[in-house]
Amino acid sequence: MQHYYILPTCLLLAISTAHAQNPLAIPPALDMDTFNLVLNESSHEFYPGVVTQTYGISAPFLGATLILHKGDTARFRVTNQLSEDAGMHWNGMEVPPEFDGSPPLVLQPGETWDVKYKVIDKASVYVYHPHTMGLIGQQVNKGAAGLIIVQDDEEAQLPLPRTYGVDDFPVAVQDKKFSPAGQFLYSPYGDSILVNGTPHPYLDCPAQVVRLRIANASTARYYPFGFEGNIPFHVIASEGGLLSAPATMTRLMLSSGERAEILVDLTGLEGDSLMLMSYGSELPMTAPGSNNMLWESSWLNGIDFPILRIRVGPQTSEPITTIPSTLVDVQPYPEASAARTRVKEITGMGMVSGMGNFLLNGAAWDMNVINDTIILGDTEIWTYINHSNMAHPMTMHGGSFYVLDRNGEEPPEWERGPKSVVNVDVDDTVRVIMRFAEYTTDGWPLMYHCHNLMHISQMMWQFIIVDPTTATTETVKPDRPLVFPVPSSSAVHFRTEFPVVQVHVLDLSGREVLHASGSHSTDGTIDISRLAPGHYIARFEGLGKQAQSMIVRE
Repeated sequence: MQHYYILPTCLLLAISTAHAQNPLAIPPALDMDTFNLVLNESSHEFYPGVVTQTYGISAPFLGATLILHKGDTARFRVTNQLSEDAGMHWNGMEVPPEFDGSPPLVLQPGETWDVKYKVIDKASVYVYHPHTMGLIGQQVNKGAAGLIIVQDDEEAQLPLPRTYGVDDFPVAVQDKKFSPAGQFLYSPYGDSILVNGTPHPYLDCPAQVVRLRIANASTARYYPFGFEGNIPFHVIASEGGLLSAPATMTRLMLSSGERAEILVDLTGLEGDSLMLMSYGSELPMTAPGSNNMLWESSWLNGIDFPILRIRVGPQTSEPITTIPSTLVDVQPYPEASAARTRVKEITGMGMVSGMGNFLLNGAAWDMNVINDTIILGDTEIWTYINHSNMAHPMTMHGGSFYVLDRNGEEPPEWERGPKSVVNVDVDDTVRVIMRFAEYTTDGWPLMYHCHNLMHISQMMWQFIIVDPTTATTETVKPDRPLVFPVPSSSAVHFRTEFPVVQVHVLDLSGREVLHASGSHSTDGTIDISRLAPGHYIARFEGLGKQAQSMIVRE
């Protein structure tokens, strides 16, 4: 039997122009007192003669690179000019939760949101994009995203390339799937690679040390980055800041949402070129982008393919020509400082598209459930265990964490800096440690979730940070009671916005396991000492009112 395949117009164009090269688009770098960020609908020709409908942030596609300075106050005016709800999230940054931008924040079409926060994060590259529930992946896929570069005094003292667009370059990598009419399709995998929105890109670099700030901005695909010929490079930073010393590598696998800064020494290579590749043939079968026949297919799955050609030209007037041996003093939180450990088990069988039943500790996303309550000032260890059938990049809002170990072994050198996304492969146990010292959530829960954007609407959970000594009923919303501590071995305290008449505790199957009279006030205690260890839903009932939250018996 013969099989016939009809290729999309854009893919035919991509193949026919495979040897054509386009200069890499470098988004403008903005350093302003107030950033006006407009989510807008537009169009762009990625391939000649093919007009694709896009989203952008004050641009036809993607957004400018925003320059922030540690210690300064950053100000933004975010306006939604899309025809659907949207928002804005500052990926990896530690900001007041009311300005985090994740659910329940919603910007309706035409609305403007004023944001102001002190920049307390370390020098690194971060991302801004909508975090609109049910639309995150679709909006980012169409182009609603941009990069943030935070600068600080510690990084400024190092002999590193930092002249934007000259020896310091953003490299946001996305795979895109186009319809036969040339429009973006929301899919786990694409058949075309865009870097900063550029197909088949080349980048002119000086013959000296250059800095590439690489972001895996794809929906689901993992990339094992490396240079043709196994030319070594040096990882100097991850999502949350610099490493203590450069990590010399020939391969760097980044999952969806992960970012890394690398140095490449091009000294003496003037007139030559080198190719940044994705060595997809080396991906484990559990990683999205591998040639796993059980999952969705793509022309790029399981093969090696080019990302970016670097063409080497003359040096600049003040070149960096050596790789520093040390960077900054990285001090992960001591394991002994952790107030508690939370175990997060990923289960389920599914596909990269999100079709499946992926759960965390048996629970799926429920906007009315607070999954974890954290005490302000605590340091905690979170243990991710993956019992599902594919790798998941796990992320937490509210700042950076450190990877303690991976399957009982010390993480590789490039993973020893501050991070906000960590890959958890099948059968992996990954422990991370994080401190919650700056902000209480004050009614605006923070999220932790899988950063595979096909999974994010299902694999998302909520936590709140509370200060029990100062918390008042104003810090919670009617559908989000304040419950602490979570987990607990004996009793949990609650605080609601209405007098509680009855409390029902249900297991995850919906069976009632505890029923008690309420305190007839907005404060009270639930004795859970007789419950078996596990996750439960506490339902609080008042006169004509009801609310619920998650409790955990450890």
